[in-house]
Amino acid sequence: MGCMAFTLTEVRRIASDVARQQNPALEVISATSSNGDSGYTEVMLTVRGCRAEPCLLMIGVSRNASEAELRQAVVDRLRAHAAEHQPVAPR
Repeated sequence: MGCMAFTLTEVRRIASDVARQQNPALEVISATSSNGDSGYTEVMLTVRGCRAEPCLLMIGVSRNASEAELRQAVVDRLRAHAAEHQPVAPR
């Protein structure tokens, strides 16, 4: 058997730490598991002071990863989301 899965509280703490480093306006509001014991967890974040949708962001991570892998997964998803929602400058 591999490493122990993180608890939802631990996932939320790690995701909160990473989110704060990426963008201080991001706040984790929940971490929930789906599909019973699969280890797949959805982390919901909100953007404080948000005045334009989308103000909520949902990212999926595995609780069975190492802490480094979990942190990197959160970073990757937040960066991908930010890239998708960047205002495009006119050329």
